[in-house]
Amino acid sequence: MSSTNAYPLLSHCPICHTLFAKEDIKLVEEKEQATLYHSLCQACGHGLLAYVLETEGGISSLGLITDASGVDMVRLAGSEAVSSEECVAAHRMILENSGDLCRRLLDISGKLA
Repeated sequence: MSSTNAYPLLSHCPICHTLFAKEDIKLVEEKEQATLYHSLCQACGHGLLAYVLETEGGISSLGLITDASGVDMVRLAGSEAVSSEECVAAHRMILENSGDLCRRLLDISGKLA
């Protein structure tokens, strides 16, 4: 079921409320009862990642606003999951270097002169 009428979450942009065109809604991944869609709003440029789960009890959905493109979503859906060890290593690296990272980000944005 991939029509915009089937899932109200996929009918309009949650930011500017513009209706999505059918061609702006892309199937990213489908597994048994779960389907992942990506929609791109042509009016404001925001993306919506929609996870739809169909069960005997009904349909549940979850939407996430994203700046990732549909191409990014398809690429990421096909990649391996991040391991817990990789998450811990990334956390440690950010924690150890957060001061320098913040300084660099502020400098790039022009807020640190």
